[in-house]
Amino acid sequence: MKIKAFWLLKIMAIVCILALGSVQMVFADAHEAGEEMAMEEESGVSGWFRTDTDSLGTQIWVGASHPMGSISIDSDIYVVDTFGEFDLGIGIPVADSDSLSLSFLPMVGIGFDYATANGPTTLIAPQLFTYLTAGSIYFESWIQMFLNSPFDEEGADSFYTRDFVLYSINDTVAIGPQVEATIDLGDDGGLGSLIVGGRINLGYGENNTLGLFVGVETQLDEDSEDTGLTGRMTFVRSW
Repeated sequence: MKIKAFWLLKIMAIVCILALGSVQMVFADAHEAGEEMAMEEESGVSGWFRTDTDSLGTQIWVGASHPMGSISIDSDIYVVDTFGEFDLGIGIPVADSDSLSLSFLPMVGIGFDYATANGPTTLIAPQLFTYLTAGSIYFESWIQMFLNSPFDEEGADSFYTRDFVLYSINDTVAIGPQVEATIDLGDDGGLGSLIVGGRINLGYGENNTLGLFVGVETQLDEDSEDTGLTGRMTFVRSW
């Protein structure tokens, strides 16, 4: 019995020592995690996640903005089906106050269709994104060139623009008109698509936005049986 009691005491002592060590490790890990979080906050790097569903299918975007003095280095990836795109640009703030915010984001991008092992398929350049907030008014503009011909002699090139103006009714709802146009370039070029409609943005909690766009395609073929009603669903999460 004395031997059993002796070993029992030794086992309890070992358990206590291990428990104390574990507590110290937990506090050390928590301290390191806190330091890492503080470093991330001090770095000022912001990021965002976005998903769209429209005529192209469901697309996924992830991007970040790295402050560099008075400007920022912005990058993102865009994925739809087997196509992946990487974009890089410079964020240029022009005005930043409580009543007015204006910034430009010129970018260049390169796209790969991973269904084939032929390297890049699309040059997305130049690109220019404009963001304006003035009181309850928000304006956003996309201008993009899609160049496939540098990689494929039969590839088609196009110009695309997306523009919308929203009025914030309150902290949750913003509504306004939106226009999207695609111009096909080349010998057989012309206005390939023109969609006119309305957009509503809904706040889905802090840093979450749901966007609903409903529009009418005005460039349908004469023999098309489609109604022309189209649109897009968007979800954006920023941090």
